[in-house]
Amino acid sequence: MARRVTINDVAMAAGVSRQTVTRAHNDLGDISEATKRRVLEVSAQLGYRPNRFARNLVGRQRPRAAGLLVGSFSNPYYTEIAGAFLAAAAERGWQVMMASGESGDETAAVEMLAGHVDLFVGHFRLSDDELAAAVQGIPAILLDDRCSRPGFHSVEIDLRAGVRQAMAALEAKGVRRVGMIDSSYSLRASPTYSPTPRRRFFEEFAFGAPEPAVVAGEESMAGGGHAFRALMAQYPDVDGVLVFNDMMAIGAIQAAQALGIEIPGRMRILGVDGLTLGEAVHPTVSTISLDREALVTSALDIADTLAAGNFTHTESLHRTVMPRLLWRESA
Repeated sequence: MARRVTINDVAMAAGVSRQTVTRAHNDLGDISEATKRRVLEVSAQLGYRPNRFARNLVGRQRPRAAGLLVGSFSNPYYTEIAGAFLAAAAERGWQVMMASGESGDETAAVEMLAGHVDLFVGHFRLSDDELAAAVQGIPAILLDDRCSRPGFHSVEIDLRAGVRQAMAALEAKGVRRVGMIDSSYSLRASPTYSPTPRRRFFEEFAFGAPEPAVVAGEESMAGGGHAFRALMAQYPDVDGVLVFNDMMAIGAIQAAQALGIEIPGRMRILGVDGLTLGEAVHPTVSTISLDREALVTSALDIADTLAAGNFTHTESLHRTVMPRLLWRESA
């Protein structure tokens, strides 16, 4: 299937800016008749049709549109971030279009938005080179990540610091050997499991035995439950567990209860994310809470800075957000 013609294609072929293409198609003035005619001719030759959403933005004093790539609509962590982003973006005058690459074709999801937005924000699994090709020169703000490539900006959560604090706190609470349930997400794209950064942070600060007690599971409640049973079978002396995310931690708690393991008496379980869902189960989920409000605020601060410069090239902008330990009942 042929790739959809975008506003960037027209701008490049006509030798003008994206703003000029918008002005030509919406008869906004401030460009010569010759330029307008050339843009419309090139658009016709390429088969470009302006998006209705983009047309609705025309006429505002400062039309601004962000493309939000949601990591997964089935994972509450990403949907809570999306909800927070939509609310905060509206307050700042941003229109938001959303897509997700969870179906497997993240490139197509990004390219679908590329002709209609001024910048991208989101959790991207593409490599830097793949993402640079997909965004077609539009700035991108990476969440939960760090990147210094020109045109890319980022908001990083210092999860290493959060894991370090969590390990020290669990040891202070009397945990003798700590284990971890990691995500096996890498198996979706490869026949071999690759440790996540969260596992690397865990192994750096783990205690209780020279061999790290780690198993991996699917990122779901069921996956967390299966992984917890495997962890107990392989490392029965573990009495504290860091789980890749809160969804998996809920499954681990359910599995512990089914095995008759008292929480937090015999076992302390700590998730990562800080989901509100963690308050709706019993025992409630202790977690390394990732500050979604600070994440969204930092991303929109960068977006506003880019908009003030008319989205022209700038050096990479970076912000760091600190997590916090949220002690509930499970740890």
